[in-house]
Amino acid sequence: MSRLQKKKALSEKKKKPVTENQTDLSAGSSKFSSSKSSTVTSPLKAKREKNLADAKVGEPNFIQKAMEFFREVKVELKKVTWPTKKQTTGTTVVVIVFVFVVAAFLGLFDLGLSKLVQVVLT
Repeated sequence: MSRLQKKKALSEKKKKPVTENQTDLSAGSSKFSSSKSSTVTSPLKAKREKNLADAKVGEPNFIQKAMEFFREVKVELKKVTWPTKKQTTGTTVVVIVFVFVVAAFLGLFDLGLSKLVQVVLT
């Protein structure tokens, strides 16, 4: 698990879950009445109010997620150890030389096989 995933998991654990009583009170439910006769709302109405409360408390939207992603990218890029100009030039030269060596090997191998096929077929 990467550090970003661990960080996200920790931040999700820190969020305090909203209880049913809190959602009912914040949504303006009349489930608990101050009068002596308690009135209970219908299950459909309670479910609809809970969905409304969840929508308000739910996950951040796409733009917020994108902004958080780019902030984390910026932090991670600051941690990167970038190679020096000398290191970059050296590794580039090694790669180019290796490409020419492999190209020469494959060219000679192909030439040898094509001559072998001509000898066998004639």
